[in-house]
Amino acid sequence: MSSKPGTSAPNRPALAPAAWIIFAYVLGASALGALDCARIGSATLALAVVPLFAATGLVIGLVVAFLERISDERPWWLRAIVLALPTLAVSTPVAATLFDGAYARTLPLAEQAPYLAPVAVWFAAAIVIAIGQRMLRSGDLATRGIVVLALAGMFGGIVWTVRHVLRAGYPGAHVGATFALIACLGLAIRVTRRHTISAAITALVIGIVAGTAASSAMYGLGSPADRQRLATYGDQSRDLVRLWRAILDFDRDGSSALLGGGDCDDFDARRHPGALDVPGDGIDQDCDSADAVAQKSAPAAPSLDFVSWRATPAVRSVIDRTRSMSVVLVTVDALRYDLLAPGAAHREDFPRIARLLDESVWFSRAIAPASGTDVSLSTLLTGRSDPYQPVTTTLIEAMRALGRRTYAAIPGEVTRYVGEVLLQRGVDKFSTVHTDWEVADVGDHVSAGATTLEGINALDDAAGRSAFIWLHYFDVHEHHQINVPASVLAAVHDGGSPVAQRYRALLRAIDSEVGRFVDELATRHLDDRTMIVFVSDHGEALGGDPRLLDTHGQVAYAPLVHVPFALHVPGVPAGERTDVVSLVDLAPTLLDLLDAPSTMSPLDGTDLLPAILDAPSALRQTNRAIAIHEELQWSVVEWPYQVLVKPAENIVELYDLSVDPDEHADLAAKSPDVVKRLRGRYAEFPEVHVDRTPTGRSFREQQAQPPPPRAPR
Repeated sequence: MSSKPGTSAPNRPALAPAAWIIFAYVLGASALGALDCARIGSATLALAVVPLFAATGLVIGLVVAFLERISDERPWWLRAIVLALPTLAVSTPVAATLFDGAYARTLPLAEQAPYLAPVAVWFAAAIVIAIGQRMLRSGDLATRGIVVLALAGMFGGIVWTVRHVLRAGYPGAHVGATFALIACLGLAIRVTRRHTISAAITALVIGIVAGTAASSAMYGLGSPADRQRLATYGDQSRDLVRLWRAILDFDRDGSSALLGGGDCDDFDARRHPGALDVPGDGIDQDCDSADAVAQKSAPAAPSLDFVSWRATPAVRSVIDRTRSMSVVLVTVDALRYDLLAPGAAHREDFPRIARLLDESVWFSRAIAPASGTDVSLSTLLTGRSDPYQPVTTTLIEAMRALGRRTYAAIPGEVTRYVGEVLLQRGVDKFSTVHTDWEVADVGDHVSAGATTLEGINALDDAAGRSAFIWLHYFDVHEHHQINVPASVLAAVHDGGSPVAQRYRALLRAIDSEVGRFVDELATRHLDDRTMIVFVSDHGEALGGDPRLLDTHGQVAYAPLVHVPFALHVPGVPAGERTDVVSLVDLAPTLLDLLDAPSTMSPLDGTDLLPAILDAPSALRQTNRAIAIHEELQWSVVEWPYQVLVKPAENIVELYDLSVDPDEHADLAAKSPDVVKRLRGRYAEFPEVHVDRTPTGRSFREQQAQPPPPRAPR
């Protein structure tokens, strides 16, 4: 028996008119966009964003109406399966990236999950649809009320999951959640009542939605302030805009010419807001309306040269003393600069690290090459600005070639992110420190003591011989996971929030263990013949600034890349240095102190020996720029300025770090000449592709392979 639209067929709810279906989804999507913009508090943003939500609702409504028509005469179970088909369009791309993380890769069926998850979602949705259809057969208001309440519960559950589980990660899942929220609202409106809308009104709604969406795509988000506000505070609106930009990115270069994306040629992948602008070639690669201008470094004074200075008796006496020393590299993952800076509030919470830094040459303007461990540690080990290229000799291999027994105590999670090959090259004894007793990659206890114990075991094994010992402390990285003991929390100031207090407490635990290892060196009378390097791979977000996201990675703001960097060299006076430095400088500096500067050639870093010995400025690199590479943002620091560029969102920011270390006063509009100069300096550096997917890790592992042995002559 056939059924006409608007009439009831046996054993199924009456088929809703297509016009009402479309209207319900448009209305639900528009309401979601309006709610998000109201939360942000921006009417101009709503004018640009709500039409995109309406267009998305229109697409969903058209698809649902079509599927309902073609499945009308089918059995209930087949009808449910057909109506659930659209979930595959969302869940398939989401699942393709949802299991890319190091923790997700350890889950059962992680390899099969990208294929199994969409099918599971499809059938789960079909079951829910079948149940809903059966409940709505009666058509009474009470049943409809129950369905609406159930949809409201689903809506709340999705919002809670996004904010407390996904948080700032898993961008694909965020887009999927936005589609699920639109579906919930559209369904809730549909089942609230039966409604009929004329074809003329439907055509009018479709025309208005299409017209306003096209206008929004062409002219919306033209204001940098609106783009920044959306990127910082948006939830569903930010995710939907990113999706539409990706759809409208015709040359697939990561930027669109529409929705304020800023791509000046969306059919040439070589030109987009994040491109390297080659100075002097007459082409505006980065779409800022002008060609880059080459920057010239300040020339060194002709009366001084590095070779002559290094040969002076004063410098030679230092190198003659340090060339046979052991080296201890202490890295603390995710350690912010501002907690340990001279004059930092309550610096006394970390007495041993503070004392070590105060007795070292302390570089107060150290910038990490990324806000993620993979790029930063790879840069440290290779001494190359692009650490993902084949290198003949790593820092640890150089240490072993110089006669040192080499040791490394590294958390397993770091190994999974950076890769096993590069971390283990040249290491005589590699120890994995377990931070996750119960669940892989989820820190559940303080591991600083185990790290120090591995260092002490290395001292025992070296038995007085020259050694290179790398201790990587990880606890502050896990501040959002570890249940910090109350006694440890009570030992530090609260830092202004529970998050900051946990972070400080875990740094206090590391502080004690670093002190224990330093004391062990003194007990064994090794302190006067051991250089200690103290550095972090990147900083950390501690809440309060949504631009920094949840922890670190993806973006390059100063709190995430300004790091402590100090070298304790026995016999060399301590003191603060204001030279701009980065982790790429560690390899050439250590090798020069060991009187073997060419062991790892070629290197991209700067030899900091003149700075360590406080040589005249003519011997030290001035006018230096440091490039930072991250997934969503790249940056250049030329002290005191930092320019930050989000290519996909066409957002350019400029800050003066000397007066605004937390970067709240954007100077980009006031100082376009500085922005232009720093963007031009980005072209001085090789491009580093940050890819943290399994494919990216496989590529890095391959690139990190040691060169094949040379055939005997």
